[in-house]
Amino acid sequence: MSTPIIWILLPLLVAGLELPLLRYSRILKWGGSAFSLSLVLSALVLPVSESFHLLFWEVRLADQLLIFGRRFILSAGDRSVVALLFFLHFFWLLIYNPKNVPAYFVPFSLAGVVLILTAYAVDPIFYGALFFAFLALINVVLLSPPGKEPTPGVLRLLIYQILGMLFILFAAWLASWIDLNRGDQLMSSRSLLILALGFSFLLAIFPFISWIPMVGERNHPFLVGYLFNTYFLGAFLFGSRFITEGGWLTGGINLQTPLQIAGVLMLGFGGVLAVYSRHLGRISSALIIAEIGRSLLAFSLFLGGFPIYFAMVVIQALALGVWSLALSNLQNGLADLELGSAAGAAHQWPLISSGLVVGYFTLAGLPFLAGFPIYLSLGSALKLYPGWINGALVLGTLGLLIGGLRILGVLLEDTGSEPSLILGERFDRGLIIALNGLLVLLGLFPQFVYLIARVISHLMLGS
Repeated sequence: MSTPIIWILLPLLVAGLELPLLRYSRILKWGGSAFSLSLVLSALVLPVSESFHLLFWEVRLADQLLIFGRRFILSAGDRSVVALLFFLHFFWLLIYNPKNVPAYFVPFSLAGVVLILTAYAVDPIFYGALFFAFLALINVVLLSPPGKEPTPGVLRLLIYQILGMLFILFAAWLASWIDLNRGDQLMSSRSLLILALGFSFLLAIFPFISWIPMVGERNHPFLVGYLFNTYFLGAFLFGSRFITEGGWLTGGINLQTPLQIAGVLMLGFGGVLAVYSRHLGRISSALIIAEIGRSLLAFSLFLGGFPIYFAMVVIQALALGVWSLALSNLQNGLADLELGSAAGAAHQWPLISSGLVVGYFTLAGLPFLAGFPIYLSLGSALKLYPGWINGALVLGTLGLLIGGLRILGVLLEDTGSEPSLILGERFDRGLIIALNGLLVLLGLFPQFVYLIARVISHLMLGS
């Protein structure tokens, strides 16, 4: 028995077995939630590469599996990553409403998480790009309702991910020649340039950014929120293994400045998009674009920035979750998700609207909400670097806050309309209240998020 069998092959098998059960959406929701939670607990309690007693047997859990000549390794230090990924899946299944979201979300979301974990676990690491190509195919199916053609944004997502895979593999092939021709700086710079281009496609870094607002505008808001939360976490986990295991931190290569420039560009673009967007789906895209920028800035701090990044991931999941839950309920009462169509929604559906406001302003960095202390820590960590970086961080955050004030003004507009229907089931409304309260509490007591983030980064880096 090995960890890849338990955390990769077994969930992939379960995802396949869930496909014939799509008509039983409630069973899928709660059965899938229980399964994901059991995987989280197994990652936290099972000893890896150590013998332990299971009933009458002595079991030793190996940390690797060999398939077709490739090793898949999930060691004791990777348990925190496994727990985080499956906990995110559990969280999204918990807030998933089968009446608003297609039932195929359950098996395809589980398969997507498994592919992210597979890309993280494969050795050599550059083979992970292949699994991101499979993940792109899963996301196309996830975002495309049966019987309908994929939207242009989904097709562009697929194209960019395939291009990213090809550039990363080509860069790895070039790098293999550097070992035979040591001192060839031209070959080294070319391989790094191609690798950077591959990750630019993979992470949707400017200018390869167009699919994010296109997907946000034309696809189901709950599915989009899940995709934004888990896909970019997987891409950054994949990138972190390149940084920590590829020898780049000690190889004399300056990665810090390119990461910071890319982070500033993304954060600035997200702030501008939030100010000028007139569609609630595109506004959610502005939030995630800004989050990519902040994540790049956190990664530019290398080992010191990883705890900040994982704290951002936890807050991002909660905020995107309540935003997506509220938006998927709100669209049932609106003609469309254009910002003007939501005029007066706070008077008709105050609880649903509160989920939009709290989720948005958390990711925008409003004080007293959970995002503010994390982003403040990021700014404090960047104060030793050139002032334009923190200036861009402040301006990008200001743009997000202005966009949030626009949303708040539209929601509070007095249109004289009376509530025509009750939106959201009681369970959904209860979740929105609970998530709103949790985001406020974490804003007042951020040490709990920092503790989780430090544990994840400590175990992951083996420090």
